[in-house]
Amino acid sequence: MQRHWRALRRQVFPVLVVVGLMWVGEVADLVLPGPWAPEQWGIRPREWGGLRGVALAPFLHEGVVHLLRNTVPMLVLGWLVALSGRWLFVRVAVATGLSSGLGAWAFGMGDAVHLGASGIVFGLLGFLIARGWVARRLGWTAVSVGVGVFYFGTVLSLLGPEPHTSWSSHFWGFAGGLGLAWGLYRREGREFKSPAKGTLDKGRR
Repeated sequence: MQRHWRALRRQVFPVLVVVGLMWVGEVADLVLPGPWAPEQWGIRPREWGGLRGVALAPFLHEGVVHLLRNTVPMLVLGWLVALSGRWLFVRVAVATGLSSGLGAWAFGMGDAVHLGASGIVFGLLGFLIARGWVARRLGWTAVSVGVGVFYFGTVLSLLGPEPHTSWSSHFWGFAGGLGLAWGLYRREGREFKSPAKGTLDKGRR
């Protein structure tokens, strides 16, 4: 039992680190002097100085409510990914953080500053939805269906921009998650098909 608990802690540790840094950013916003504001470190579309926000924006939020909206799905979806390996979570978080941040910088509304970890949250969501279908594993497919049903309304929000949300970071984070799942597991899905085909051909002989 103790061994399983240690393994679980190792798996979930990177998720807790990311969430912890998100809360550190919010505490800094509350305690630092007035001239400091998280908006100055966010993603400013198509401004060279705004590129630094690609790395910093996931840890900065517009208040506690915004932070809580990203904390809960980050813990849930991040844990589901980390069950397959903590470094897989790190890989998905970094890849989708880049895809969402660069997408917001390139395609976001020019008069908005993009903040928050929602791009990574959508990246985790896209990765989990796609992985089961691409890899053709029963357990992962069940997770894909469950996550897709539970977050169905969230996925629908990608159909068009909504007020006060960074649609571009959501969209490109989700697309990055889909693309990463396809890139990592498409060969596994093909190998799943080929033995069945070979067995069928052998039976016909």
